[in-house]
Amino acid sequence: MAEITMPRLSDTMTEGVIASWLKKEGDPVKKGDVLAEIETDKATMELEVYENGVLEKILVQAGQTVPIGQVVAIVGAAGSTKASSAPAAVATPVPVTAAVGASALAVAAVATSAPVATIAQSGERVKASPLARRLAIEYQVDLQTIAGSGPGGRVVRDDVEAYKASGNGTVAVAAPVVVAAPAPVVAHPPIMAPATPPVAPTSAPVTEGDVEIINLSMMQQTVARRLTESKQTVPHFYVSTEVDMTEAVKLREQLNSKLKEGQVKISFNDLVVKACGIALEQMPEVNTFYKDGKFLRNKHVNIGVAVDVPNGLVVPVLRDCNQKGVRTLAKEAKALFEKARNGKLRPEDYQGGTFSVSNLGMFNVTHFQAVINPPESAILAVGAIQEKAVVINHEIVIRSRMSLTLSADHRVLYGATIARFLGLLQSLLENPFDLLG
Repeated sequence: MAEITMPRLSDTMTEGVIASWLKKEGDPVKKGDVLAEIETDKATMELEVYENGVLEKILVQAGQTVPIGQVVAIVGAAGSTKASSAPAAVATPVPVTAAVGASALAVAAVATSAPVATIAQSGERVKASPLARRLAIEYQVDLQTIAGSGPGGRVVRDDVEAYKASGNGTVAVAAPVVVAAPAPVVAHPPIMAPATPPVAPTSAPVTEGDVEIINLSMMQQTVARRLTESKQTVPHFYVSTEVDMTEAVKLREQLNSKLKEGQVKISFNDLVVKACGIALEQMPEVNTFYKDGKFLRNKHVNIGVAVDVPNGLVVPVLRDCNQKGVRTLAKEAKALFEKARNGKLRPEDYQGGTFSVSNLGMFNVTHFQAVINPPESAILAVGAIQEKAVVINHEIVIRSRMSLTLSADHRVLYGATIARFLGLLQSLLENPFDLLG
């Protein structure tokens, strides 16, 4: 007999929510099968079994929150219907959609009463990410008809979106087929214990009077708590400057006009990240954080970059930005951003940041102030590049200008320090060939 417990999936996790069960009691399970989806404070994870056996008992129903270490299910040896002394099955989390940082939001759990379009006619479950399955339900698309582009033919979000955009949807999805016990159930929606009524997903909206009440997911609760703690416990102050990006615009055009096979286009954000990497190396006091009355200086320059994803924001981390070239950072950033948008980030992709960059320039935002993501001591807010009339050598000329605003922890950093740091960033970006050394 194996006791499957709620695993600890992040350094800040103290409890988890069973978003849905993908197997029911009595189902045989084999190595690689996904038992359930777990919603944590940072991600929605798959609980995967690594040995063959039978799911004998589900102890925690979908929608319930339990602390780490609590037993959520019992798996017995193959062929058994009750506890045995067979080798223990091991549940291993595999992240399927992740979000972290000051603005991360979670994807809502699937309602247990909704039809699930993930079962092939042969009775085998179609390989698909949880987000892809949710979109298939929302769009009423049959996953059997979609070719997966993920590992091992796994259907991912982009596959469902592309299928729907092609005009092949909407495909009606048949309701799950229920077969009386002891015959197997053909469909596999998240199944409750027989006497337990369906549990609504944690983020299901409820109408009450003139308002619609939307319950927060565990991740949203964590984000709300961390943002509140950040503003209440970290003394923020803000310093802004404006950078002349005219030469950076020319350099980017020049670099992107000479792309070789395997190279990716360099974005303005890549230039900003590289400039921050160099500046943090030269001014390590900005790469420091406060803890228990002490300053802890980071040995690595790991920069988190905010990425817009459906229903939220994630902050994957680019590591050792001071040591890597702009093209390498651009390639790594593109790969991380694709993983983020496809819900494939792993914990190591979004942990360990020492400084963050939030760029809203693509939304034509000219200036904003970002909230620090503890334990980091600073976050850089980047605005849009705009053509402006400025005075240079007593003449009015048109230049490409961009605003930078640094939010800083006043326990660690002071106004003059941040002014020097922004001045260094300004010098690097206005002389962008220095970024290529």
